[in-house]
Amino acid sequence: MKKTLAALLAALALGVPAASAEGLFQANELSIMGFGNWIDKQEEHWGGGFGIGYFLTRNFGVGATTHWEDIEGTFLDNLAGEAYFRLPLNRIPIAPYAIGSASYSWELERWSFGAGGGAELRLNETIGLFSDIQWLFNEGAENDGVGVRFGFRLNM
Repeated sequence: MKKTLAALLAALALGVPAASAEGLFQANELSIMGFGNWIDKQEEHWGGGFGIGYFLTRNFGVGATTHWEDIEGTFLDNLAGEAYFRLPLNRIPIAPYAIGSASYSWELERWSFGAGGGAELRLNETIGLFSDIQWLFNEGAENDGVGVRFGFRLNM
């Protein structure tokens, strides 16, 4: 795994993309995502989640996600609506993006809102790897903090 990652980074650094960037980020793109996350909150920090996204244009998309805040709670602890604005790079298969979110937690019984950014690396037309970070504003709470996700997207 380390050798593969090193080779990919070397190829990107030399300007030789691992996959052609042409046509990898399209309009009308539906994706399913799975991710691990770390959220700076009271007790539980690590979790996982899944979601669905749809890019209306090459640059603008919307999505819905959920993640587990603890293993002992309900199956769906929360639901988030997300908006993405991405700017695919021309020569390499990477698309940096801005993200905004609004979510409700049934476990904590409060709303939270997030803003941040990330990037997606497309390995081919179907598979992408992503990571993003958001500052999370929690309604009526003093524990605003950071949320980090890392995962994959399967594009349809």
